[in-house]
Amino acid sequence: MDSVAAILLAAGSSRRMGKENKLLLPYSGLPLIRHQVEEIQRSDLTDFTVVLGHDAERVDAVLPGPVKTVFNQNHYSGMTSSIQAGIKAVKENVKGYMICLSDMPLVQAKDYNNIVSFFLKNIIKYPRLIVQPVYQQRRGHPVIFSTFYRKALLEHTAPDGCREIIRKYKKNVRQLDMSRPSILQDIDTPEDYQRIIEKEKSV
Repeated sequence: MDSVAAILLAAGSSRRMGKENKLLLPYSGLPLIRHQVEEIQRSDLTDFTVVLGHDAERVDAVLPGPVKTVFNQNHYSGMTSSIQAGIKAVKENVKGYMICLSDMPLVQAKDYNNIVSFFLKNIIKYPRLIVQPVYQQRRGHPVIFSTFYRKALLEHTAPDGCREIIRKYKKNVRQLDMSRPSILQDIDTPEDYQRIIEKEKSV
């Protein structure tokens, strides 16, 4: 799906995990970040960039090839800077940016495909489209922004993501109901990690 660029944010410092870099923890027999990258590679997305920052050399060392990476030298300033670094690395002829989080291993290739398909079906009619997946009315990730928002995203100053842009343009948001809660389940703490591992064992 060349019309949507996937940007996987893998630059954070995992502060709430303690000393562990959560992206290097094992999941399904692989480092967490490698599992996530391979899942996106199994989807129909072909324009894919991983944004590195904290612990960049160690994270890069476990990535499968070939995958495009970009280093965010401002990664300590927050998630927004990584989103911006990813957008700058994307070719300009895409129709949207899918902002993917690297600590959500339960999101599968079919989930990415469903969200992108929904976006592509609606973008012609709604050029200012933002697509947000939801499960039981709870909003999750990944979100796709039409390239209409490129300037707004690159000029955004709030450090911890683009929720304010979504709120500002909420009339342009289309929500996609998902069949599984995977779009809600991320890993911030050791307790989150244990819950995700238990879910993996039960699948």
